[in-house]
Amino acid sequence: MNNSDIFSILKSQVADVMEIPAPVAHPGAPAHEGKPYRDPYLYINCPPQKWLQLAAVIKENNRLSFDLLTMLTAVDYLKTTTTELSRMDVVYHFYSYAFKHKLVVKVPVRRENASVPSVVSIWTTADWQEREVFDMYGIQFQGHPNLKRIFMWDGFPGWPLRKDYVHIPDRYDD
Repeated sequence: MNNSDIFSILKSQVADVMEIPAPVAHPGAPAHEGKPYRDPYLYINCPPQKWLQLAAVIKENNRLSFDLLTMLTAVDYLKTTTTELSRMDVVYHFYSYAFKHKLVVKVPVRRENASVPSVVSIWTTADWQEREVFDMYGIQFQGHPNLKRIFMWDGFPGWPLRKDYVHIPDRYDD
């Protein structure tokens, strides 16, 4: 099964998903920049309100069977111009043991009150990974059974991996 087959199954079940095209080289770019590289997996975008529906399809569809959530992280896209919206993406990487294919799903969220549904009930490996993303980016995972800080101490000011985070010097800065 190739990426277009996987995408057609996903699109037939959740109409709002969109494929993220591979980056292309800019015409006239210097040779040292080379051709943009991306792994040959399928990359898709899913709205947060459809994420649980898509997650169920990804896991339970017999033709897909993405039974392993290999990685969960986030990306902060702090706005750089007045026309852009500040947003973050929650990024999920999946693998199918049965079919040996991979999938990357990006769920965009607003920076203010960022929240997505938890998938711990579908993939238990999401437990600590969602806690890490919460701790570093401040993204809430609705329905998570134990959403609390995992690296930083309770009361730590802010979210250290957000691009607008400002470190406050303390006694440990020497």
